[in-house]
Amino acid sequence: MGKGQELYKRAKQIIPGGTMLLSKRPEQFLPENWPAYYSRSKGCQVWDLDGKEYIDCSMMGIGTNTLGYANEEVDEAVMRVIRDGNLTTFNCPEEVYLAEKLIELDPWAGGVRYTRGGGEANSVCIRIARAATGKDKVAICGYHGWHDWYVSVNLGDSDALAGHLLPGIPPAGVPKGLRGSTIPFRYNNFEELLDIVNHNELAAIKMEVCRNFGPEDDFLQKVRDLATERGIILIFDECTSGFRETFGGLYKKYGVEPDMAIYSKTIGNGYAICAVVGRKEL
Repeated sequence: MGKGQELYKRAKQIIPGGTMLLSKRPEQFLPENWPAYYSRSKGCQVWDLDGKEYIDCSMMGIGTNTLGYANEEVDEAVMRVIRDGNLTTFNCPEEVYLAEKLIELDPWAGGVRYTRGGGEANSVCIRIARAATGKDKVAICGYHGWHDWYVSVNLGDSDALAGHLLPGIPPAGVPKGLRGSTIPFRYNNFEELLDIVNHNELAAIKMEVCRNFGPEDDFLQKVRDLATERGIILIFDECTSGFRETFGGLYKKYGVEPDMAIYSKTIGNGYAICAVVGRKEL
C-alpha cells in the first residue's frame, strides 16, 4: 500500500467523508489503490507521496487548471501579492481591476461580487435574484453546489437531483421548510420548464449553459425569451463551463446572454476566487 492510501486511512478517521470534495474521494476512482494525495504538480503532471509520476488525463483540479498546474506566470503574480501582504485593513486594488475586466468580457453586465468557491457564488446569486424580485422559488437545471437552497430539491423526492450530475445527495440537515422552493427541470425539455413557470412564482431560472451535450431546438433562446417575458432572472452557472471553450462564458458560443453569470476557480487557474457578474439594475 502506498503512502497516499496510508494517509487516506488516517484522514477517514478524522475528516468526515475523507476529503473536502466528493469528486476527489479515492473511492470514486480506484478504491484502496488510488494515490489520493500529491507531493507536487507541474503542467499536466502530478507526483504522489511515493514520488511516482502521473499524467493527469482527467479533471485537472476538477476542471479549474486550464493553464496547467503551477503555471509560472499565474503563480508569480500570486506570490508577488503574498510578499506584499495578502490581507490588510484596506481593500486590494485588484478587485477593481478584475471587476472592470469581467464587465469588459460581459458587456451586458454592470456589477461584480466575489466569493471563494462556486457553491458560495451560487448562493450569492440566488440571494440577489430573490431580493431583486421579491419572490422565493427557483427553477434549476444542472449541478449548483451543496448549499441548502439547492439540496432542498431532494426533500420532495429523495433523489430528484439524480439527473443533475450527482445522484444520492442526502438532504439531511436541510430545513424541511425549504421543500418545494427549488424545482428541477431537465435540459432541452422546454415544455417541462414552461409548466413550472406557469404554476409557480419564480425569482430565477438557474442553469448550466450545457454539460454533456448542447442545446437542441433553440432551447437556450426559448429559455431566455420565457424569462424576459415573465420577469424572471436568468442565471447561467459557468463554474464548469466558463473559460474553457470561450474566453469568458460558454453562453457566447450560443449567443444567448443571461442576467447573471457565475465564474468559478478557473478564472484563477485553480486559486480560490469566484465571481458573480450581473446586470447593473440587479
